[in-house]
Amino acid sequence: MNKKACIIFCSTVFTLNAFFFCAAFDYNKAVDEIAADPLTSYNTVYLGMSKSDFDLDFSMLPDWNFYKNETGLTEKAERETKIEGTTLLEGIKITTAIPAGSAKVIAFDCYFKTDNKKIAKEIYDRAVSTVWSGMEDMPVAQASDFVFWKQKDISIVVSYRYEKDENQYVITIRRFNNRILNQ
Repeated sequence: MNKKACIIFCSTVFTLNAFFFCAAFDYNKAVDEIAADPLTSYNTVYLGMSKSDFDLDFSMLPDWNFYKNETGLTEKAERETKIEGTTLLEGIKITTAIPAGSAKVIAFDCYFKTDNKKIAKEIYDRAVSTVWSGMEDMPVAQASDFVFWKQKDISIVVSYRYEKDENQYVITIRRFNNRILNQ
């Protein structure tokens, strides 16, 4: 199957799954979809994909709010659910070098935000262990609030922080292309 056909097939599968599961999302399943393959998320988001493919994937999903940005270098999509009486926000933000639809994604962040410390810690621990299980090498750096891997030209950082101004814990899985970002 050629690359374009594969992208269309994956986008279709992703979209159909979203239509059938547009109720409250399971954050454990979401973490697994984001972190199972260190180089992709949701089976359709990857470094080097076009901004227009990202737009197509996330603009059609009924449970996601898509924030198109035709003139900027970033776009994002978010969805939320209630867990144990608290709101949990899941999002993805892409970064490109130019604002055109044909621009290639050079970095993307998958993130969760909640004011519930217990849920945030569970998400962080699961994200770290899931990414780690898919990596070829050991982390190059780690602390209690982040783990950083480098695999060829790709870097992956899983981080955990508290944003005092928003009273929220933020867990982020960031992937970026070192070669492109360092040019």
